[in-house]
Amino acid sequence: MPFGPFYCVFRWDLSSFEYSEPPHPPETLLRYADAGEIGSVAEVWYEGLKDEPGAPWGDYLKKWTPGTAAKWFLDSQRRMGARFLVAEKEKALVGMNGMIIEKRSGIGRFFTGVVVRSAERNLGIGSMLLHCSLRDIKAEGLRKAEVETRDGITASKYLYSKFGGKKHMVQS
Repeated sequence: MPFGPFYCVFRWDLSSFEYSEPPHPPETLLRYADAGEIGSVAEVWYEGLKDEPGAPWGDYLKKWTPGTAAKWFLDSQRRMGARFLVAEKEKALVGMNGMIIEKRSGIGRFFTGVVVRSAERNLGIGSMLLHCSLRDIKAEGLRKAEVETRDGITASKYLYSKFGGKKHMVQS
């Protein structure tokens, strides 16, 4: 029997995306990050992965720092038009989702996954980010959205199945 990590992909068919906005903390604002905030976005991403229960990203984070992640994010913006939806609370970034809009394939890809700082989890921020990301991708005229992730992490157990997300296991 193979040992992990096991990977999966969640896919959403946006032609049937008709979900109402989830409840959210009144102090939380969703918006797209500007270029000067990419370092802060990378810190949220790194800290969220680092603080995931059971440390499933430990091997992955040996290769990454907030600084190298920021370079990756900026390069993804430049080469692929990546955008970063962020959740802000009291002028601090507390969550994020990096997206690449592929007009030709009709797919919006969450290339970072939805990540929320550990202190802000279980408040509905991840659901807000996911819903807004899916709504915005549909508004761009795309038919599908997807994220590749590790099976068993918090988002794959509790978040990504929301709003019609379907899980598919990936052979590694």
